[in-house]
Amino acid sequence: MTKFNENRIALIKRKTNETNIEVKVNLDGDGKNFIDTGLPFFDHMLEQLSKHSLIDIQLKCIGDLQIDAHHTMEDIGWALGKAINDALGNKRGIKRYSFNYLPMDECLTRCCIDVSGRPWLIWNVFLPGITIKKIETEIFREFFQSLSQAAGFTLHVENLYGTNTHHILESCFKSLAISLREAIKIDPQNSNNIPSTKGTLFGSN
Repeated sequence: MTKFNENRIALIKRKTNETNIEVKVNLDGDGKNFIDTGLPFFDHMLEQLSKHSLIDIQLKCIGDLQIDAHHTMEDIGWALGKAINDALGNKRGIKRYSFNYLPMDECLTRCCIDVSGRPWLIWNVFLPGITIKKIETEIFREFFQSLSQAAGFTLHVENLYGTNTHHILESCFKSLAISLREAIKIDPQNSNNIPSTKGTLFGSN
């Protein structure tokens, strides 16, 4: 069903045996955020995503961290992606495509995005550290994967070089934020149209 969300705000609540999540987004905000995942380093990454995308994010998650961070980070990716997708409505007037190169000290990361409705993740990111602040670093890929799936993004994230795990991860989140900010921006030259020859950005329709 084609839908239009004029105020570009959405709220998602998701409760399972593993996580209890509530997330609200405002795509036309100024980067205000309140984020509590129980994982301070992950909170910091999501704060970067909010700040640099200018998406207001309110997010609270209670997860089974006594097991590990996997369910919490994966489910937050899904809930946040779903909220962004819902807030976009039928995607009328958005720019749709964006990319950038994001330097952070010794590292450089590239993020390319297509708000296509066709989820796909390319994650070419080598993380030297196995863990960071008690989080297994391989789980960050699962966050980006579930985010791209639920949001309907074609998302390519590549760290071109870098040696510090914190810097590499932070550059990935910041690069995503900058690309997302541009891709969901309303294009004044095309504000009344959906940027697709199919006339829809709902996947393969």
